[in-house]
Amino acid sequence: MKRRNIFLAILAVALILSVGLSSAAAYFTTSVKASGSVMIDLGPHTTIEEPDVSRWTKHVVIKNQDDSKQPVYVRAKAFAGSEFTLEYSGEGWTIDDEGFYRYSEIIAPGETTANELLIKIENIPEGVQERGDFNVTVVYEATPVLYDEAGEPYADWNLKAEGGDL
Repeated sequence: MKRRNIFLAILAVALILSVGLSSAAAYFTTSVKASGSVMIDLGPHTTIEEPDVSRWTKHVVIKNQDDSKQPVYVRAKAFAGSEFTLEYSGEGWTIDDEGFYRYSEIIAPGETTANELLIKIENIPEGVQERGDFNVTVVYEATPVLYDEAGEPYADWNLKAEGGDL
């Protein structure tokens, strides 16, 4: 009889716990869907233009769009297959420590780089006749113009977009 009472007590406790278990399991498996969107402005609006490709040379111009709210500094870098050697030139463009070519002038909203960055393929393999046989990809970055304590403009290429109140 004593064993039967212990067994019934354990069974009662197990039943009580199992009643609460289903709601706890439902809590951990519940999901919620959300929809909507928030427009985030990450800063300057720029575009790259390649108006001409002639004699194995890309002519790159970067434009700060009219709707951009601030002047920017820009820099660009090109990538091609390992069999190609790229040679850069252009007045006002200088190489930095990261291999980008920086434009020395500030680009105001609505303006473009006054001087083209010329990217030429030097060692064209024999048998390459058409421009479709190769690809040179140009990557560029823009950063807002910042000013130091003396009022001198500078570019911070490590500047990151920060979130704010939405």
